[in-house]
Amino acid sequence: MKKITLSLLTLFSILSFGQEKEIKEAFNFFENGNKAQAQTLIQQVDPVVLEKAQALEPDVYAKFLYIKGSTLLENGKNLEAAQTFSILSAYEQGPVYSLKNKSNKQKAFTLSKQEANNLQTQGFSGLKETKSGTNFLQKVLPVIEQKKQTIANQATEEYNAKNYASSANDFLEAHYLNKAAGSNDEIYMYYAAISYHAAKNNAKALELYKELINTGYTGKKTLYTAIQNGVRVGLTEQQYNLFKSTPNSGFSDFKTEETPSVEAEIYSYAIAILSADKKYDEALTIAEKGLVKFPGDKNLNSQIGELYYQTGQTDKYINQLKSAVQKDPNDYISLFNLGVIYSKDPKTYDLAKSYYNKVISIKPDYAVAYLNLASLSLSPDKEIVEKMKALGANKADQQKYDVLLSQRKNMFKEALPYIEKAYEFDKKDIEIIQVLKEAYRVLGMRDKLDEIRKAENAL
Repeated sequence: MKKITLSLLTLFSILSFGQEKEIKEAFNFFENGNKAQAQTLIQQVDPVVLEKAQALEPDVYAKFLYIKGSTLLENGKNLEAAQTFSILSAYEQGPVYSLKNKSNKQKAFTLSKQEANNLQTQGFSGLKETKSGTNFLQKVLPVIEQKKQTIANQATEEYNAKNYASSANDFLEAHYLNKAAGSNDEIYMYYAAISYHAAKNNAKALELYKELINTGYTGKKTLYTAIQNGVRVGLTEQQYNLFKSTPNSGFSDFKTEETPSVEAEIYSYAIAILSADKKYDEALTIAEKGLVKFPGDKNLNSQIGELYYQTGQTDKYINQLKSAVQKDPNDYISLFNLGVIYSKDPKTYDLAKSYYNKVISIKPDYAVAYLNLASLSLSPDKEIVEKMKALGANKADQQKYDVLLSQRKNMFKEALPYIEKAYEFDKKDIEIIQVLKEAYRVLGMRDKLDEIRKAENAL
């Protein structure tokens, strides 16, 4: 008997035809009130549809999404329902990109222009823009709007109560409900990302930050206000235009105000997460992209400098820091980082000192700059201590020991004013306390040593 085989394309077509038939049957059941049977059919085709959605006609796929979203909503799976309805909204608003493979007559549909372009390299042609032609969302829009407002208010309350994990999930649900309602505003995604970040769910926060970066979200808003009965009140754009053009409307002194962009901050947050995970190369790619758009942003300039340092590009790091200082001579962070770089080589200690002194002239309470100045004075201490430990008890070694001890005391005497200044501005830093205790011990300042020990024990 001859063996019968089916090509993948033929099998794909059969599967698609079977799915379409079951989806249409499910839709009829759903519309006629037999929701249980509709749900059963949708659950059966769901795994295949998720993988092969491109092959479904948009109107059929819209029916699938409508039934699935409604079922999820009824079962209390609000986030999944919101995500499903947001896709349905995109198919109903359009554009959906339609293509056809001439060799096998297979059709493909996608929301992504990039994916449509990829399909054109795989034998598909005849690119057209279409949409599902359905209007199922109108049936559930009142419920979506009501749930969006409720969940957004709940998320705000949770965030203000510092319940960030819950607020993140709820803001994300509000985002998808907002998309399902036809809005392209990404504000709730932004709030979700901030909440995930605060909840230390860095992976999810980073995922959303990247999406916001790719969509170019700015968060900028135009606020419309006017004076009514002596009080400035907020208006919608429509109210603003209507009342402004209407004589004797009861409103006066109309004003508009643009809220600041948060786009640079989003770049900075994404870079911070990647840097914390030591994914410096990926962070550097985002930082460089961000600086193309925001060349004067201090946070991004500081971050890219640190990334140059972490990736071994020290010259670029130094140039970046010097460029930042040139733009803002009071940029004490960049000045401090220059001091740190030059502290790594004894040949450039004097240059490091000059930068640290510039820092404290700008910010006199910057404790770590004083501590680093002390560290420069104490840099030979480790070597001296090792030499002292290696000496014996004979007279010659004892003389050498006394010389080294004198050198050590002189070093700590030079460093002490800086250490005490550092402690003055940060009395809880354990590193500062430890260095100060050692200084008092070496210099024989018993009263001061007892005093600092008591302060340490009180922490």
